[in-house]
Amino acid sequence: MRMNPRRLFGAATLLAVTTGGLFLGGTASATPTPVEPDPRAVIVEDNLEWNHPNVCAKAGLPGTAMDGDDSETATLPHTADGKRSITITGGLEGYIVTGVVVKGGNDSNVYFVDPPEGTEPLGELDWEKLVAPNNSSGAPADISHWFFCVEVDDSVTTTTTAPETTTPATTVTTTEAPGATTTTTPDTTVTTTEAPATTTTTEAGAVAGPGDDDLASTGFDGGWMLIVGLALVAAGAAFVASPKLRGLLRR
Repeated sequence: MRMNPRRLFGAATLLAVTTGGLFLGGTASATPTPVEPDPRAVIVEDNLEWNHPNVCAKAGLPGTAMDGDDSETATLPHTADGKRSITITGGLEGYIVTGVVVKGGNDSNVYFVDPPEGTEPLGELDWEKLVAPNNSSGAPADISHWFFCVEVDDSVTTTTTAPETTTPATTVTTTEAPGATTTTTPDTTVTTTEAPATTTTTEAGAVAGPGDDDLASTGFDGGWMLIVGLALVAAGAAFVASPKLRGLLRR
């Protein structure tokens, strides 16, 4: 069957329009919608790695860098949306976080806790959806790595307590004698014994009389015989002087 020239032209036109529509539609769907750069970030056109010398200073942040991807370091608590964004969910004990650096492509986004003028602050945690700078497509590039900068928190103090030691009680006891004194101190008792006083008596030897230099001194004392004799003499005198006493004796 032969086709009418008009129908042939119409079919060719429809085929061209359909093919062109499919081509344009595919191209449009492959182009991502441009995204505005994150107003909280400052773009740094440099290859910033956490282990580079003075990398925090190069990023404009104070402090020391810590790797965000290494789980063996003091990594900030965070969640990740694949390689598109990260969200910081907590702080780091003993440190103050000064900022976060997120790299993708050739550049890095630097997020400041205390930002320069014209940049929005991160504010209170959580710090949500931190991204790398936009690539040529107008959308954030995939995150190749990220790190953060910290300073030591001087408000956190560490107190070291020495282990307690206990000294066992010690008791020293000696035999008490008259006049002993006992002294007691905490955990220790000491008894001190004083020796009783000693009295020494010295008897003088008999003194030889005149002219008896050659005789031995015997120490004889005759004083008591003199007292007895005087008593007898007094009794006799009383007897002679008292008539009544004589009368009683005569009876």
